[in-house]
Amino acid sequence: MSDLGKRIGQRIRELRTQRPERWTQEELAERAQISVSFLSMIERGERVPHVETLAALANALGVSLGELFTGTEQTLAQTEDLLRPLSDFARARGLTARDVDRLLGVARVMFSGSAA
Repeated sequence: MSDLGKRIGQRIRELRTQRPERWTQEELAERAQISVSFLSMIERGERVPHVETLAALANALGVSLGELFTGTEQTLAQTEDLLRPLSDFARARGLTARDVDRLLGVARVMFSGSAA
């Protein structure tokens, strides 16, 4: 599942649980006219809903469709925090650009199952 799908699901859960009356999944699903199991999969990031479903969820939550996406973008600082340990590793070991390229080749094979 996409990282964006997971962040949207987390945002929907956040909006649902931070309401003054703290809705259950059952309450939101009923208001949005979707099944509880589908809402659960959306919140866990296992399914990315169509825009019509997102609009129904936003309407049920009393927010704009755009507000569902607020806070779902990864910031530059988060990206830098993620890459810093890799950069530190390469720098501490004096790796050349060629060394880093070789490591990337190994990583591609490890995580895709085929040579890139």
